[in-house]
Amino acid sequence: MRKRQRPEQLFLEEDPTPDRRWQALSLNVQAWYERLTQAGGGNIVREGGVMGADGHMTIASVDPLQIGEHINCILDWYRDRQPQGEAICWYLSPVPPGDLGAQLFARGFAPNWQPHWMWCDLRHFHRNHPSPFDIQIVENEPVWQVDDLPNYDPHDAPVLAALHRAYPDHAPSLVAFQEHQIVGRCLLNVTAGQWGIAGLFGMGVVPSARRQGIGTALAQAACALAQQIGCRHVVLNASPMGEPVYRRVGFQSMGYGYTWFLPVQTLTAPVPTTDLVRFLEAVGRGDILTLDETGKRLEEKALREPSSGGLTPLDIAVRCQQPESATWLVEQGVPLGLLSAWDLGWKEQIPRLLTEHPELVNLQGGEWHATPLQIAIERGDLELAKLLLTVPNDLGIKDAAFQSTAMGWAHHFQRTEIVALLERHRS
Repeated sequence: MRKRQRPEQLFLEEDPTPDRRWQALSLNVQAWYERLTQAGGGNIVREGGVMGADGHMTIASVDPLQIGEHINCILDWYRDRQPQGEAICWYLSPVPPGDLGAQLFARGFAPNWQPHWMWCDLRHFHRNHPSPFDIQIVENEPVWQVDDLPNYDPHDAPVLAALHRAYPDHAPSLVAFQEHQIVGRCLLNVTAGQWGIAGLFGMGVVPSARRQGIGTALAQAACALAQQIGCRHVVLNASPMGEPVYRRVGFQSMGYGYTWFLPVQTLTAPVPTTDLVRFLEAVGRGDILTLDETGKRLEEKALREPSSGGLTPLDIAVRCQQPESATWLVEQGVPLGLLSAWDLGWKEQIPRLLTEHPELVNLQGGEWHATPLQIAIERGDLELAKLLLTVPNDLGIKDAAFQSTAMGWAHHFQRTEIVALLERHRS
């Protein structure tokens, strides 16, 4: 890999405080989505600390008194765009305000995965022996004929090519070749100034070439290139599969972040009424006085029906860990499900629910249309699985997403203890 000329510019200092690291991370991630959107000819909108862009929304800081209105403005902007598209909402500070999830769920956002942010001080990154792979810096993104490279879509090539042209020293791609075949790729996003760092995005290795050190070689090459440019630090979001790779290179955990999902149906559905939003926010906050006030003005079905984001009020109470709100809803006649009771810590209620409503054990729901037993298997929750199997289960039920039975889920997730449990139960 050829060296790049190092421009004279300021970057984040060598020993930043944790707060300064998070600020640098926040600005780098925002810059990445802003640059991608502009390279694709899209627009950006900002309200307070909230930014809306193509496919991504970021929240870098919040004013507790205005965050709801800022989110409303961003949602109106997304609704006005044609065609409307889904987006991921990132919170880019260590810990969000306690009611941020409640405000997002009330407006039709859905739960999403937690990013694992990792940080590398380039004074200490691990340089191994020269890589056996040919790693090249790409100046003008071509359309590659590769079908199984994660985080790569040939349709994005023109946007990435425009990104490279707009930021030639700040947004390079690194590509790994093995016998002239593409086997891996990652991208760097370099921000300069007092918060300047490098962000590593889009890491992917084709399945047939994994466990050969390609991901490690790419991460090392990316760190070396960032260092040549002048950066002192690199940040990334690690998948569970990638975390051990990055630790070998010298990355350390900063902690887990927060994301939510903004589905298309939220943008195309009627805008929820002010009363409904206030009610759902109160559910997520555990604000019983507001539940009493707003609940009287809502139709009874609003207490049970899912929002456009797919969550019922009881789901929101569970997600936000508000047992008082859950109790209020149950007292209004909302049925309590097995998983809701379990997740609220009401384990003592499970036997009663199974006795009074044995049909609940086979009830399918959620994004995957899965049974409680399948969800227990996905979580690796042996205790819950044992409890659910104290009553007859229909082990032939298949979920809607993967068309697999409980035993299929147990094998897929390699839950050996649950596999043995299911075999004993079946026999």
